[in-house]
Amino acid sequence: MSIPSAELCARYRRLYVPAVCDALYWMGLREQVLPSYLRPLFPEQRIAGLAHTVQGAPIEPWVKREPGIERITSYLQVFEDLTPDSVLVSVTPDTHVGHLGELCCNSARQHGCVGAILDGNLRDIEGIRDIGFQVFYRDLSPLNAIGRWEMVASQVPVTIGDVTVHPGDVILAEFDGILVIPRDDAERVLERAEEIEGAEKLVREEMREGESPLASLDRHGYI
Repeated sequence: MSIPSAELCARYRRLYVPAVCDALYWMGLREQVLPSYLRPLFPEQRIAGLAHTVQGAPIEPWVKREPGIERITSYLQVFEDLTPDSVLVSVTPDTHVGHLGELCCNSARQHGCVGAILDGNLRDIEGIRDIGFQVFYRDLSPLNAIGRWEMVASQVPVTIGDVTVHPGDVILAEFDGILVIPRDDAERVLERAEEIEGAEKLVREEMREGESPLASLDRHGYI
């Protein structure tokens, strides 16, 4: 039976990245971990949701404010299209402007988006912290993107490092790392990860009582 998206994301949110990586490993599936240069604004906060992708590009040469506003309109519309339990995954080449800021994060949050993966530059840190919106970002820049950057596509496959993220893939992100689970595999991976988490709880209790890691591995199959 297919698990509803809201339940799927809620159950992933109760897991942790290493357990899901272990599930993928035991199932013979690729562990799609994004590069560690993407760092969390809130190290203690975990997010899980379905990828809503954006591909950006620099405007070269730069244009003035009015044509710049015209060229960024489609990107701003994306924030109206975000849905509950979505994760914005925004990718852009190496440019020096800010690609995501507080005002757009406010809009994303109001539409139910749970966070963003930004292979680009973040700005307005103070305001984003105030609303508690989690962003994993590559770098910082206070520069306005208008006239210097634009969205060239949305809801298409985007690549970060050696991982391609497809719209609807499950994103599980925390301080340990950012994991991408293909949507077609997400339900069976979830069930295996929950099994592993349950076994690890037993192993943890045994470790605290002085049991050896090898004995617990033999008994429960995971460590």
